[in-house]
Amino acid sequence: MKALHRIAGLALLGLLALTTPAAFAQTPAQGIAAVVNDQIVTLFDLEQRIAVAIGSAGLRDSADLRNRLRPQVLRTLIDETLQIAEARRLNLSITTANVEDAKRVIETRNNIPRGGLATFLAGQGLNEQSVLRQIRAELSWNRVVQAVLVPQVKVSEQEIDAEMARLAQSNGKFRYLLSEIFLPAETTQRDADLRAQAQRLGDDIRGGAQFAAVARQFSRGSSAFAGGDIGWVMEEQMAPELANVVRTLNVGAVSAPINAGGGYYVLQVRDKRQIGVSDPNETKLHLKQIALPLPPTAPAAEVARTEARAQSIAGTVRGCEQMDSMIREVGNPQSGDLGTVRVGDLPERFRGAVANIEIGRVSEQVRSDFGVHVFMVCQRDVAAAELPTRAEAAQTIGQQRLDAIERRHMRDLRRNANIDIRVR
Repeated sequence: MKALHRIAGLALLGLLALTTPAAFAQTPAQGIAAVVNDQIVTLFDLEQRIAVAIGSAGLRDSADLRNRLRPQVLRTLIDETLQIAEARRLNLSITTANVEDAKRVIETRNNIPRGGLATFLAGQGLNEQSVLRQIRAELSWNRVVQAVLVPQVKVSEQEIDAEMARLAQSNGKFRYLLSEIFLPAETTQRDADLRAQAQRLGDDIRGGAQFAAVARQFSRGSSAFAGGDIGWVMEEQMAPELANVVRTLNVGAVSAPINAGGGYYVLQVRDKRQIGVSDPNETKLHLKQIALPLPPTAPAAEVARTEARAQSIAGTVRGCEQMDSMIREVGNPQSGDLGTVRVGDLPERFRGAVANIEIGRVSEQVRSDFGVHVFMVCQRDVAAAELPTRAEAAQTIGQQRLDAIERRHMRDLRRNANIDIRVR
């Protein structure tokens, strides 16, 4: 089985999504937000993390947003305090060098000059120590997962055999590429409040925030480190409450809150495929194109003339040799032989026009910012339908098992801790 790895997600990789510094300029908060065993989470820590979370997730800062995020962010800080303490208990120390390496990664991903993270944060009105606390928490928990939890995951060859047999009998069924945000239920929080938090996060994403960034900052599931990515999943591998919703979602859609597994989920379907059925996006086409220039602001008469010419080409040109002749006649650099192109790599507006047209026939015309396009497929290579490999099956089983172990471990840490929340 391929080794399971949990690389710290570094939720701060999206720092450049932060809004202007003025949005975060606030008087430093004084006082205690929570006490976790013998560790203090200050109000200053809380307000600074809210600022980072809002900016990294691409949300619009406001007093109302801060107020509604405060309970969720505080719970995240409490979890991080427990994770750091657990790493310390297990003698899994995080060195200064580890933190510096993580800072370099953030700088590289955000085009910040080497060693310039502190200056960048100061320019955003953020306290560097609050940001480093989050980095240290992520690195600490990653150590715990790798050293203690991953070794507990065992997947036998018999289990892989059974999974492969089940997949072989699942031709035509769908697999879904999913991302999740998970908010666990707690005895100290009303169900209605938790559902409302999940609903608002979903609304923020539908309003333009990036799902992965929101998941990194607000999800408390094990997939938060990976921006909520849980990979390819079949309906049978999901809780019924989740499967019933997922099968109704279009690709790209974000679900309403789903009550399942001891909390609320918000799911996004990033892709879906039928088992044993070739993926249309993997089909390769040898394409030729005629592009007729037409400005977006062209008058109606010019639009009509250009579309009529495209229609005439579609009605008269047959075969790739005639297409070549017409390309030479049109004589602009945007027209020509596009070579072999994977359908999934084409702009979405062009995919429908070329996916199923007969070889040697001109496609329906498609409008772009440049003008009017028509295409011809000269060769089509359909990708062979393949089942997931044994390695993929083993990885799926193992990752699901690791996620369950990780959630149970975090639940036990919370249950055994003395947590005193001072703000509401």
